[in-house]
Amino acid sequence: MNYIVFDLELNSKVFKSKIPNEIIEIGAIKLNEQLEMTDSFQAFVKPKVHRRLFPVVKRKTNILQQDINDARSFKEVLASFREWIGSNYVLCSWGHDDIHHLKLNCQFNRASIKWINAHIDVQKHFSKIYNAPAGQRYSLSRALEILEIPVEEELHRADVDAKFTAEVFVRIYEKIENLN
Repeated sequence: MNYIVFDLELNSKVFKSKIPNEIIEIGAIKLNEQLEMTDSFQAFVKPKVHRRLFPVVKRKTNILQQDINDARSFKEVLASFREWIGSNYVLCSWGHDDIHHLKLNCQFNRASIKWINAHIDVQKHFSKIYNAPAGQRYSLSRALEILEIPVEEELHRADVDAKFTAEVFVRIYEKIENLN
């Protein structure tokens, strides 16, 4: 079985809409049962509705409009991602938002969500293990500080955040097992 530690970047709207925030980047790390990194995945996704990146997204992620313009559709990237994942896996992410947005984007694009089953919320477990104040959760950057993991890259890129989430997951894996 593999652990698929993934992260998403979204073209997040600053206004309310029935249209979900569209995924513009998927990044993931594949860990085997020994928690060794065996592969990585990164792909930009061309938004279907809001084709221009919102200014706040550009500032936060440093993703270029050209990266999105040249990207494949959500369904094409999703097919590649699912093929890369394989058949025996557990999805892992920092928080519950990414799994939520993945499901919403699948539904919006009329893609199956049946493959989105087992999920580990690394942020929830980390926050419990490291005694976050009641009702709060640690950010990924705070978790990296606590674990003294050096950060040479800018966060808020899907591939980078997935890599660091995987590092945190590997470090706390045994403690997660003890929680259950």
